[in-house]
Amino acid sequence: MFDITESFSEREAEILSHYFTSVDGPVFGLINLPEIVKAALFARYSRTHKSLRRLFLDEFYEELVERGGNELSDGRGVGVVRAERLFARVIAEYGDDSVAQLGGIHVACEQSSNILTKIIERGRLMSYLEQSTRYVPYGERDAGGHFRYHVPEELLPSSEAVQRYCTVVDRLFESYNTVRGEVLHYLRSQVGGSEVEDRAVRAASLDAARGLLPAGTLSNLGVFGSAQSYEQLIYRLRASHYGEARHYGDLLHDVVLRVAPAFFPRVDRADRGGVWVRYLSDRREATVAVLNQLGIVRSGVSEALSPSVRLIDFDVNGEHRIAEGIIFETVGPDSETMLGLLDSLTSDDMDTLFRAYRGERSNRRYRPGRAFERTRYGFEIVCDYGAFRDLQRHRLLTPLWLEPSTTLGYVIPKLVLDAGVGGLYGDAMDAASEAESFLAERFGSASSYVVPMGYLVRFRLEMNAREAMHLIELRSQASGHPNYRFVAQKMHEAIRNIAGHHRVAEAMSHVDHEEYVVGRVDAERNAEKSRSRLS
Repeated sequence: MFDITESFSEREAEILSHYFTSVDGPVFGLINLPEIVKAALFARYSRTHKSLRRLFLDEFYEELVERGGNELSDGRGVGVVRAERLFARVIAEYGDDSVAQLGGIHVACEQSSNILTKIIERGRLMSYLEQSTRYVPYGERDAGGHFRYHVPEELLPSSEAVQRYCTVVDRLFESYNTVRGEVLHYLRSQVGGSEVEDRAVRAASLDAARGLLPAGTLSNLGVFGSAQSYEQLIYRLRASHYGEARHYGDLLHDVVLRVAPAFFPRVDRADRGGVWVRYLSDRREATVAVLNQLGIVRSGVSEALSPSVRLIDFDVNGEHRIAEGIIFETVGPDSETMLGLLDSLTSDDMDTLFRAYRGERSNRRYRPGRAFERTRYGFEIVCDYGAFRDLQRHRLLTPLWLEPSTTLGYVIPKLVLDAGVGGLYGDAMDAASEAESFLAERFGSASSYVVPMGYLVRFRLEMNAREAMHLIELRSQASGHPNYRFVAQKMHEAIRNIAGHHRVAEAMSHVDHEEYVVGRVDAERNAEKSRSRLS
């Protein structure tokens, strides 16, 4: 066998061992290096015959030695000047955005409203971890005696508006505490049992009360993404019609400049970032203006709606497209031959082919290949804003949604009614609706912050069959929130019964259509087993 192992001197090997996980293996990681250096290394890597480790020694590490640094201290200074020079040339002069995809940054966005977290999470190519409303109680007051919610800056010039907003939101949080406590007491009387079951009951009480939390509730959000993704996020935030979002856009810009300034030379340039932000803002305003001219405006409904899922778009030949993809990626016939092959397949042949391609799915994380991406489904969904927040975060789908409002009404959870606090819940929700109407007339979108998560929203989700399998199986699990479990179950039924894609629906073998009073019991038992094994 031909040996392509690279040779390094003893001194070189000593240096490399501090910055690479392996000195001689063909697969290795980069450690103890700033993100800017990693990204610049890879950028230079694509334009040289040298191996990455040789490139590091020849063109990056030498800079530190020339400056007389302590090369084996912590590596933070290695090659930074060279990396910044390279980025100044490649990004600023040539605009090679692919280079900006090579550096990753972690940022924590704390004290952000649930309105803002949805704006941030709209970026598809980033990773997010948001503080849960399903496991974290939100009814505690801070050191100053205040509940954790955002007061929109748009309301601040009007003391009357601020007073009304805060009064209603405080009432929502107080009602949240009462409802949660009563549901918890009711479930304990019904379920009782062990500590594990009590954890599941506490989670169910949070689920039941969540609908009272306003969209202005403060959350913590962890974000990880490439420099390119952060640049796009900053532009979107700065172009937003929400003052909170614009403020966070500036805060985020300050943070990324501290972490990796060389990645962001264009953001504050009037002819680059400035133009981009104006484009996004002007595009939105122009669209609204044209729709107003055409008489197409957002309207309410004459009566409250109920949660629903409608399949509004699908390909009647979707399963044949998937079959074509399976055949092509396996044996690769040309298009004319493919037509003949598809015509020759019987229904039983198709069944057999799909079963083989999906494989033995003993775990829902085992999914068929990308041939399942050859057909798509479009759903129009009406559900509460809280469930929408969970569904919107799936990043391989296309979501379209409006800002939350109270126009579609709300549904009181069954557990709340069973616990005898339906009247309290409804009164708080109605008060929020009155406040939202008052604020919307005077302050427009800022009224969204007062809308409780239990109010219904209408939105659309478009996805391919492979993403549908992931979303539907995950969101129908017994431990999931009842409201998005309903959506996932109805989506599965629509694919099978409306689209007629029985093979796709059958491949989703981990969809749970059962109903539970407290669905998290099994999940808590499994978590307890995991904790026992670790201890």
